[in-house]
Amino acid sequence: VQEGLAKKFPIILTSGRLVEYEGGGEETRSNPWLAELQQENFVEINPQAASERGIRNGDYVIVSTPTGARIKVRALVTQRVGPDTAFIPFHFSGWWQGKDMLEWYPEGAAPIVRGEAVNTATTYGYDSVTMMQETKTTICNIERFTA
Repeated sequence: VQEGLAKKFPIILTSGRLVEYEGGGEETRSNPWLAELQQENFVEINPQAASERGIRNGDYVIVSTPTGARIKVRALVTQRVGPDTAFIPFHFSGWWQGKDMLEWYPEGAAPIVRGEAVNTATTYGYDSVTMMQETKTTICNIERFTA
């Protein structure tokens, strides 16, 4: 275990499903009626954690993790998560560390909604009891994006 990792990444990041999106999201991101319901990816961050970082609701932020990932998403400041926890939905793809990859999609194949894939930021450990992979959580830091 690296020394100081918890200080560098003080927030527990978890990911999960949105009601508006089905499955992994590929079908939903390409369906104009469903894509309209959730148009960009976000991180839920507690008001206290946001305030400590100078983050306001709707700001772009960078979520960084021990894997070296730096994903750019909108901040959703909410009390639905505690001060030490953040949540990002796993349905999005098409961006890579802040860059929209639209140019790499074949003509007519790009999803309507694109965003960062949280799975690029999570870790690849496993539960030692169940031997189930753990790709839905990690530790992170969240900073206000400055261009």
